[in-house]
Amino acid sequence: MKKLTAGIASLLLALSLPIGGTAQSKAPAPVHPVPTRAQIEWQELETYAFVHFGLNTFNDLEWGYGNTPAKTFAPERLDTEQWVRTLKRAGMKGVILTAKHHDGFCLWPTKTTEYSVKNSPWKDGQGDLVRELSESCRKHGLLFGLYLSPWDRNSQYYGQPEYQKIFHEQIKELTTQYGKLFEYWFDGANGGNGWYGGADTTRQIDPKSYYRYEAAAKMLRKNNKDIMIFGGTVPTIRWIGNEQGWAGQTNWAMYDEDKAKHYSEAQWGMEDAKQWLPGEVDVSIRPGWFYHPREDHQVRSVANLVRLYYQSVGRNANLLLNCPIDLHGRIPAEDSTRLIAWHDHLKEAFRDNKLRGVAVTASNLRSGDKKFAPNLSNDGKTKTYWAMADGMTSGYLFYRFSRPTRLNTLVLQEYIALGQRVKRFRIETETSPGVFEPVATSDSLTTIGYKRIIRFAPVETKSLRVTFEEARGPVCIAEIAAYLTPEVLEAPSIRRDESDKVHITSVTPDVIIEYTIEDAKTKHSKGWQRYKGPFTLSDDHATIRARVSTSTNKDRPETTKRLGFAASQIQTPSLGADDRKALLDGNGYTTVTLEAGQTSLELLFKDARPIQKLIYTPSQQRDASGHVRSYSIYVDGQKVASGNFDNIQNNPIPQEVLLPAGTSGSRIRFVAEAIVGQGGRVTLGDLSIE
Repeated sequence: MKKLTAGIASLLLALSLPIGGTAQSKAPAPVHPVPTRAQIEWQELETYAFVHFGLNTFNDLEWGYGNTPAKTFAPERLDTEQWVRTLKRAGMKGVILTAKHHDGFCLWPTKTTEYSVKNSPWKDGQGDLVRELSESCRKHGLLFGLYLSPWDRNSQYYGQPEYQKIFHEQIKELTTQYGKLFEYWFDGANGGNGWYGGADTTRQIDPKSYYRYEAAAKMLRKNNKDIMIFGGTVPTIRWIGNEQGWAGQTNWAMYDEDKAKHYSEAQWGMEDAKQWLPGEVDVSIRPGWFYHPREDHQVRSVANLVRLYYQSVGRNANLLLNCPIDLHGRIPAEDSTRLIAWHDHLKEAFRDNKLRGVAVTASNLRSGDKKFAPNLSNDGKTKTYWAMADGMTSGYLFYRFSRPTRLNTLVLQEYIALGQRVKRFRIETETSPGVFEPVATSDSLTTIGYKRIIRFAPVETKSLRVTFEEARGPVCIAEIAAYLTPEVLEAPSIRRDESDKVHITSVTPDVIIEYTIEDAKTKHSKGWQRYKGPFTLSDDHATIRARVSTSTNKDRPETTKRLGFAASQIQTPSLGADDRKALLDGNGYTTVTLEAGQTSLELLFKDARPIQKLIYTPSQQRDASGHVRSYSIYVDGQKVASGNFDNIQNNPIPQEVLLPAGTSGSRIRFVAEAIVGQGGRVTLGDLSIE
């Protein structure tokens, strides 16, 4: 009778199960919103290149005004094959070209304007750079995308209905003549002063309605159904909210632009948003987006590029790395070298996955179904995944090594096809039987998404436990990998403060720092000395070189810093002691905010002296306001320079203003003619004079 009862119970249980086996053989229900297939494939690209090239390259400007003759565009050795070979060797999956920047100059022979390559000396006006690059990309297996600035400072019709037709015709040309496009960029900068066919005036528009982005998107998708759209009113990806190369440590792929109170919210996304809108981090390998010879010594180091990767791809975002083209029409040699070395470092760093195939158990099984088993979390495949049972939003994966293993990096990936879920997690190693300690990391262990890379102090262990403490639904983990990544040294930072003390610092702890000083007059350098702490240097125009190394890494990345006039030579009569310190301490994170209504600042020397340049550093604090956008500079009462710091809100890098040759005086007045933001006060991070 007992056997019969048990048999009936087993039969009833079997009948209650779904066809195919266990009680939960079905995948977990999606946690909305979820990405499209195209969005997933886009995020799997991880890194691709931006290429800024055009009249600005030859103007030595970031934002052209629209009045430079087309004949100025004259590259002598333009070679898109060199671009693409270099970028492919650097691990890039695609290339996005600035087909037209704000100056309105078109890199293809468009029918919509005479302001294009067809009226330049390049290839006697017969060239088509968009075609050349698209063909090179296809030849070498890279994806191709385009940037088209909606703003056009050259067109006489900008701001009028006629320009709407021109803009859309340009989109039609670019989307029908150059093959498949993987991404299309609509820049957010629009409206303001410009040449506008000779009107030389200011024009404002409402970008959401004027550009008719909805109709533009239909054109884009007609021949490129899976295209990713950046910007406009119907994007499929989002700007990350800064141009400095980082996403928030907490970064949700969900985002509703109409709910954002400030663009900086894009750095973190929104847990409760209705739209899947993953982030893209755009940043340049140099300070500027276009090539400038004066920045040849400011190419990002390999260590810096590695950090960008960890802070973008490693924080659930894609990395769009800009590689400016030089005056000859090529990626400069130094940039190429750094790009390739960066890729080689990443290949080596993620070559040996210590978790691949090791024994793994979980706190929770989806009714024992092998389709969602724990060992799918370290099988090297992102299309398989471990999943918790329905109703469970916390639990852990436990990995046991066959021998003590040294680690310092963990890569985690969710199965995002079903939505982004993890809100908080913990990483621990077993220090003794049954005793677990959290790894030492400065990263916040919050969201994961497509990919999260956590770096921590090296630890040797026989087991690793990853605990998911909070989630939006049953956790679905596609992959967890562990590595012992090689040490990478970043060049040190040098600054001279308001009391003429030189500080040399490194972001890497326990390094050896050495420095040497080049005399401004003789150009002779002293030998390398061990840096032991801040030292006084009151010389004007000295040059300091500094390098770092460790007992195990002799790479010695180096920084060169040219100093201007010593702060002890400069008087600031309108500033108190604290503001004077903030202005002259060489640190853009300490700021001076002028009084309401005050728009200028005067710096005095005891006597007249030659002055070559003024360097204005905007506040480096996050989401700072009050940056100087338009300026004038007076020396002894005479105006010697004026202009704009274009794009300073999104790219607040130090701004150098070269003064006319022979400029000399004792009184320098820096005037903020306009600032970023409405009705605010002028904010300065730092000022220096050379």
